[in-house]
Amino acid sequence: MMNRQNTPRSPLQRPFVIGGAVIGVGLCAWYLAGNLGRSVPDPLWTRFVNVALILFVSIYVANLVRRMVDRLRSR
Repeated sequence: MMNRQNTPRSPLQRPFVIGGAVIGVGLCAWYLAGNLGRSVPDPLWTRFVNVALILFVSIYVANLVRRMVDRLRSR
């Protein structure tokens, strides 16, 4: 098991994750609002999976951008 107490944490980690979550919530709201406007909306399970994927990807991409910013700042 990996000991996480000794790994250094970036001071930018929390703002980037929160920013990714906020963007993800906005994209989810946009997706759900657009889905309700369709004549045949997606099934409920598909909407649930799509919302989960949108949130996961937005937080993951925000974390990747944070890693890039950390590497550029360390140079």
